[in-house]
Amino acid sequence: MKIALDPGHGGIFPGAIGVNPFELREKDVMLTLVLKIGKLLKQNGHQIIYTRHQDAHLDENVRADLLKRIACANDNKADVFISLHCNAYSDPNPEGIETLYYPESPQSEKLARAIQDSMVSTFTDHVNRGVKPKDLFILRHAQMPACQLETEFISNPVQLEFLAAPANQDHLASAIADGISDFAEVHSAAKRH
Repeated sequence: MKIALDPGHGGIFPGAIGVNPFELREKDVMLTLVLKIGKLLKQNGHQIIYTRHQDAHLDENVRADLLKRIACANDNKADVFISLHCNAYSDPNPEGIETLYYPESPQSEKLARAIQDSMVSTFTDHVNRGVKPKDLFILRHAQMPACQLETEFISNPVQLEFLAAPANQDHLASAIADGISDFAEVHSAAKRH
């Protein structure tokens, strides 16, 4: 399967910045995570397309940057598109994992559910915020099943430390790759019948 992975933000767009107990930028932790996921998926025989593989933006205009990210997946005829992010909120208490999909795409919901299920079964002590329909610009323009995973709240001090730890990043990458692989198996089986 051809899988497009999008580490949210990058370059001049840092994304959310957690500041307690130390500074952590969404763009940095998501790039690290995506490269780990890509490596695992390649080992399972998948072809990986990265919207970025370094700390770079694709355009200085936010909307144009998003369009270039999804064009990367569309132009390369990816089978799925996954954008990875950290959640954030003004209050440091919210926490949990959630996956968003475009409301008019049943296949996107299945992809989102496969990833969310893998995440919450791996991280059983994390809050399951569920799978939610959301009309996000990047998902609306996807020509394939697409979802956006919010791995945790970078604004929550406990979760910031969780996201920053390399061992946790390895576990996150493994859970996400497993969820994508689960979807790929079902998707391939459906195509054969």
